[in-house]
Amino acid sequence: MKPRTRGWFLENLPYKITAVILSCLLWYIVQGEEILEVSKRIAVTVSVPDGYTIKGPLLRYKDATLRGPRVLLGQYMEGKKPLEATIKIPSGKSGQLRYRVDREHMVAFDSRVRMTIHDPFIVVTVDEIASKKFPVREVLKGAPAPGYMLEKVVIEPDTVTASGLKADLAKITQLTTEQIDISGLKQPKVYEINLVKSGLGDIQLSTPTVSVKVAIGEQKINKKFSSIPIEVVGGEYLTNVRPQFAAIVVQGTPSVLSFIKKSDLRAFVEVRDLTPGRYERELQVKIPSDTVMIETYPKATTVEIYNQRRLR
Repeated sequence: MKPRTRGWFLENLPYKITAVILSCLLWYIVQGEEILEVSKRIAVTVSVPDGYTIKGPLLRYKDATLRGPRVLLGQYMEGKKPLEATIKIPSGKSGQLRYRVDREHMVAFDSRVRMTIHDPFIVVTVDEIASKKFPVREVLKGAPAPGYMLEKVVIEPDTVTASGLKADLAKITQLTTEQIDISGLKQPKVYEINLVKSGLGDIQLSTPTVSVKVAIGEQKINKKFSSIPIEVVGGEYLTNVRPQFAAIVVQGTPSVLSFIKKSDLRAFVEVRDLTPGRYERELQVKIPSDTVMIETYPKATTVEIYNQRRLR
């Protein structure tokens, strides 16, 4: 540094240093007093008492504008973390409630900063938490292969517990599975299938899936056997029955029914311990195994018991 320049720099050095300090201080004061506006989000947590819940999320968001000196707003200008607020629902309050988000709900907020919350109101539906068991119904789509039929459906578990708002549970009568496509099925099959929750409100299920066992068998048909003699069994007296013949309709697979003869079926009335007189007795039948009795005609007969014992 040249002597002349050096002399100028050192001349009145304390005053020059003081001037620089004063300039910096003045700049800091001016910047600190500058009024700024900052947009922030507020994360509003709804706190409910034990045994209660709300419809929808417990966390809601609101937009706000903060206004104040730079020196105060600096803490809110860094980072994207939202402000926090908590609204506590008093015990015993339920139904649709409306609250205004305000400073009193804010967590660690500088009261010197002016805050404007856009749309400051939140509406919540508060209700008791309840649990209830509901039957489960399968939803089937399609049909088995030609020549086959659906014999039985077994659901495990056949009841499921749902938990949620008491008002939501009151609207539910049963739970249903997602669609189960049985098109072209020729043999039994087990499906692990989800339960449908859409449209049921904010509920929780004790299990989200059930096991559905679909039993498929050969297509069954009905076959009528006519003129089956009606027998009277168990009596000690002479009897007369009207009508004397019955018709029996049984169900089975074509392969089974093709081997059944009329003599393989029996129709009878039980008169054991009856004394002489006239009675209406229910017709009973015996049919071959692997068949199902569908109908008898008649369903009952008139039995007349005479006062004369049978010859032994």
